[in-house]
Amino acid sequence: MFKSAAKTHIGHVRSCNEDSYIENPELGLWLVADGVGGNAHGDFASQVVSQTVERRIRQGSPLKEAIEDAHRTVIKLGKDKPDINGMASTVVAIHFKGSRYQICWVGDSRAYLISEHGGIQQLTTDHNQAQFLVDTGEITQEEARLHPTQRVLMHAVGINDEQWKVDQIEGDLGVNEKILLCSDGLSGELDDANIKKSFEQGNPLAAVADELVGKALEKGGTDNITLALIALDRHGVRASNSVDSDATNRAEAIPQDAAHLAIKYLVLGIVAALVVASIAVWVV
Repeated sequence: MFKSAAKTHIGHVRSCNEDSYIENPELGLWLVADGVGGNAHGDFASQVVSQTVERRIRQGSPLKEAIEDAHRTVIKLGKDKPDINGMASTVVAIHFKGSRYQICWVGDSRAYLISEHGGIQQLTTDHNQAQFLVDTGEITQEEARLHPTQRVLMHAVGINDEQWKVDQIEGDLGVNEKILLCSDGLSGELDDANIKKSFEQGNPLAAVADELVGKALEKGGTDNITLALIALDRHGVRASNSVDSDATNRAEAIPQDAAHLAIKYLVLGIVAALVVASIAVWVV
């Protein structure tokens, strides 16, 4: 029923890719998570968020509840292991039931709708200080894009605050429409017009994903870049347009497999083993 493509790149500046994503057509689930830079182990936080949400969706939880559970899990892990306390991540995710979708998010990772006639609409609202200034009328939406507070988050998964929330919207995806999920490594480099242009030739989703990442790198690639593209397969066949090069880029950018992740956190005192045990207890 779906066709999709997903891609991540470390960018030109960062030494570590703190983004992660889920591309699971069988569950009707796509997700992009962006570990909060400057906080402890943002890459690990985004992995915990991604894996927790996917597991909860597989168990039948609604998307919003799955993200709320990921929030509690990240906080619990930080309390259990002080050297990773404070880790956090953004998240934007979409879950389909047929053509009907729900999008939930926390932070500044975004979802866009690309319409049949090439229009583009941002579906999410950033949880950052720049958007707060827009909401209060202090700056315009255009000024917000390059404002110094654009990357100062108001909410993130794993950070408790009194107004923490998961925002959500619902809709129906048309046959000729597409959804783009992305971290701010893409939306921070490319404005809406530049993003929209990549869809105008009607290329396969994998080619569009490559083009978008390439353009973000050309603009500077100052942050990790991650995106997922989703459309309905008009023939009703479940399919994925992801290509082998995507897997190569994932391997270059971030250790997605559990073994590589475990090796990395062995240096921190076998954190990976502790995390698996902690999550298992939390689930029970």
